[in-house]
Formats: sequence, C-alpha cells, structure tokens
Amino acid sequence: MANVKIVTIGLDGATWDVILPFVREGKLPTFKELLKGSSWGILKSTLPPVTVPAWPAFATGKNPAKFGIYNFLIVDTKTAKVRIVKSSDVKSKKIWDYLGFYGKKSMIINHPVTYPPQKINGVMVSGMLTPPRANDYTSPPEISKELEKLGYIIEPNPEVVKTKWDTEEFIDEIISTINKRTRAVVHLMKTRPWDFFFVLFRGTDVVQHKQFQNKEKLLKVYMEIDKSLATILKSIPKDTFVILMSDHGFCEFKKCFNITKLLYETGYVKVKRKEKTGKNSRSSILMKLGISQAFILSMLRKLHLEWIRKYIPVSLKSRLPSSTVEIDLKESLVYPGILFTGASQYLSINRDKVKDEEEYLNLRNELISKLLSLKDPKTGERVVEEAYKKEDIYSGPYLDEAPDIVFLLKKGYGLSTSVDLNAPVIEEIHSPFGTHHIDGIFLAYGPGVKRGHKIENAKIYDITPTILHIFGLPIPNDMDGRILVEIFEEGSEFVKRKPKYVDPSYYEKKDDENLKRAIKSLKLKGKI
Repeated sequence: MANVKIVTIGLDGATWDVILPFVREGKLPTFKELLKGSSWGILKSTLPPVTVPAWPAFATGKNPAKFGIYNFLIVDTKTAKVRIVKSSDVKSKKIWDYLGFYGKKSMIINHPVTYPPQKINGVMVSGMLTPPRANDYTSPPEISKELEKLGYIIEPNPEVVKTKWDTEEFIDEIISTINKRTRAVVHLMKTRPWDFFFVLFRGTDVVQHKQFQNKEKLLKVYMEIDKSLATILKSIPKDTFVILMSDHGFCEFKKCFNITKLLYETGYVKVKRKEKTGKNSRSSILMKLGISQAFILSMLRKLHLEWIRKYIPVSLKSRLPSSTVEIDLKESLVYPGILFTGASQYLSINRDKVKDEEEYLNLRNELISKLLSLKDPKTGERVVEEAYKKEDIYSGPYLDEAPDIVFLLKKGYGLSTSVDLNAPVIEEIHSPFGTHHIDGIFLAYGPGVKRGHKIENAKIYDITPTILHIFGLPIPNDMDGRILVEIFEEGSEFVKRKPKYVDPSYYEKKDDENLKRAIKSLKLKGKI
C-alpha cells in the first residue's frame, strides 16, 4: 500500500468505563462513529499502570527493563538525590527512530519523556516533564515560535490543578489546553509533510484524578475531546489509519491504602522530620509547630468528626504541609513507589540494608505475603489483587533497576501519597477522586481494518510493532509486543503480508548505511 499515513491519538488515562456510557447517551458523536467503523477493545497497560513507564513502553514496544525507566523520577538511594527522567534516560529506539531510518517523517506532539527534544526526521514537541519555563521544547527550534503564536501550552496551569480542582476554573483550564493543542495539531498537519503523526491529550487524566466521580465535569472534558477528534479527522487524508489509545485506564478511588503506615508499623520504613525550606515560610512555621494536613485529619478522627474533611476548602488544605515527617531513604529497609508518584503500586528494597541474596529473597517473599493477606477491616475483602516479583513481569538489561515488587490494588482502592502515621492503614475517603487502572483503551480505524469489531488481549507493547507492520517495515525481534493481526480484515494485505523480524542491530546498520550514502552524495557534489 503506497503513501501510508498513520495518526495515533493518545488520550491519557481514558477508559471505556467513561466513554461507552456517554456514547450510549448520544453525547460523544465522534466516538460513536469511530466505534462503528473500527476494531476496538481494552488495552492492557504496564505494571504498574502509570504514565511513565507506559508511554515509553508504547513508543519502544518493550517492557521497562529493556529501556531503563520505571517512573517519573530516578533516585540514588545512597545519596537520597532525586531527579526527573529525561529523554536520554529511555535507552531504546522509539517508533519515530525506526520510521526515520526509512525516510518516514514523524510529527510527535506532547509525548512524555521527550525533553530535551531529540532531532528526528520530522518535528518533535516535547511533552510532560518539560521544565515549565523551557523555550527549547521543540525540534527544529523554530517550531516553538509558531506554536506560541497559537497560544500553545504543554500542561494546564499547575496552580489551578493543585488548588482549584473543585471549581469551574479547573475544567475551563483543561478545555483551554485541549483547544490550544488541537489548533497546533491542525497547523502542523497542514504546514509540514508527515507519514506518522502522534499527539497526546492529557486533559482526560488530569480531570479524572480530581473529578472521576463527577459525571458532569467528566462529560465536559470528554465532549471537548470528541470535538477535537472531529476536527483532527477532518484535517487528514481520506485513507489515513487512525489509532486511538490510552496509556492506562481509571477507576473510582473510594478507599485509601496508607502503605507507608503499614510499612512503618512493621518496621520496614524509618521516618525523619522534614527539612524546612525557608525559616519564615508559612509551611516551615506550621511544620515547626507540628501542624500539617495529617495532624488535622488525625484530630478529626479522634473527635469522630472525619465527615468535616469534605467541607474543608481546597484553598485552605493547600496552605498546610501534607506531613511533618518524611521517609528516610537511607535508613529504611523498604520504600514505597508513592515517593515518586501516587499511582506507583510497588515496593523497592534497600539492598544496602540486606546482608545477602538469601535475606533479600526471604524479605521479598515476606512482603508479598503481607500484601496479599491484607484485608479491609470493614468488608473482610483483600485489598491487593496481585503482587509480582520483578523478574516475573520484566526482562531485559535494566532489570536490576526495577522495583522489587509490583502490586495491583482491587478496584476502588488507591494509595495515600502522604506520610500520615496517625491514619489507619485502610481508610474511607470522601472525595470525587479517581486512580489509575490497568485497562486502557485501543481503537484502530482505516483501510483494511475490521469495522465494529471488538478485540481482546491487546497490550500497550503491541502498538509499535503493529504500526511498523502497517508501514511494511522490519520489526526488531527484541520487542515484547506482537502485531495485532486480529484487527485486519481477512484477505487484506496486512494479513497476507508476512512480517519481517530483524535483530535490533539491523537498524544500527541501516543508520551506518545512511551515513555512508550521505557522505558519498556529498563527495559526488564536491562538497567534501
């Protein structure tokens, strides 16, 4: 098939649990049309189902042990220093690299962990984790000036997200960000050549974290996404392949698992008083007095006034430090993933505190047993759905850097991100919040794709090999994903065509060949 074009639209955290009811109510006409004409289903995320590593897993077609990052942050437990991951930390080629080797032009807009933006055959606009005031977020650099004229922003205003999530301003900010991104997408589609176009809309994730149980607010954001999809679909050539996907799904957050409290009670975690920043800051003074969100909540519990917490204004809560203590990384035997992001359902063992491999293995088994035996005191049900050893779910050269245990909570449970030693291990919460779930969304639409066909067993690793197959390009055999052949019509060229699998070094050789050809061309032109 000549002149193949593929558009992949990411909707961070999108879930069929929200989309399908709105479609049935007639509120999302673009989604409705896409579902009728496509192959679609659940897309299983990474373990744990978190934006990072999930989006790099999509881009590489590999599990995190093959590209080297498991979270938003990289921590050195010896020095307790932490830094945000950057593009060079993803130690694998991505879909745009493979396409670039064959002269295919890519437009990559807002993909997480792409800052600093790499030079690619096409355009790169870095996404989540780009520093707030960075002006070097595009490649080529001049693209940023074009985007700024369109009012482009990478993320919604963080202050609004943090302190005004229970106001209309929060929803307006998300919708404004969606509109600005859509304008940028249409502009770039019309002004530059491309074969592969990727754009990520993060508004779905942002609203669901804060308002997952508020149907009205969810609908406003999803309706805006529906309009954006319609606008983008009108801007692409007729026979373009369209892939719609999310990095993970969402579910209700009704009960809070205070994992730090559990680890503290069992002696695995040590804490220390928080270091104060700025002697005269409000936070510093309150911390010195022992006043924090955790302290206020513990007092409400003692007085049986927990119900009041849902009426405390967000603006007031945000002025209080979350806790007066923090986990001591150097002294703790185990530390939880919530140090790095709230949805990180994993545990890491401090190997400096373990004398040998036998002690490490025994400790890990002990921790898994404690997680799987944890019961909700009110219902008697297990809180943890599954718990995995790292080697059971990851494989690759960066396995040693993986968290030692990854676990999945049952639906309805989320992790507490604060170090609240006064809170119960399991606590009911009164908020509209949502939390990550492993079931994301997948939808494929285009020539040769089955229409109105529901698929099963698709994983986030499968998208990149499927894209390479549609383009008719070789697939590196170290990818963990497979070609989603079940989405294609019987008799289509995508079913008939035998995929070509190659050693990863093939693409390195191709790179060398391109360089040799370029040098030869320059010599013939007398330029060198």
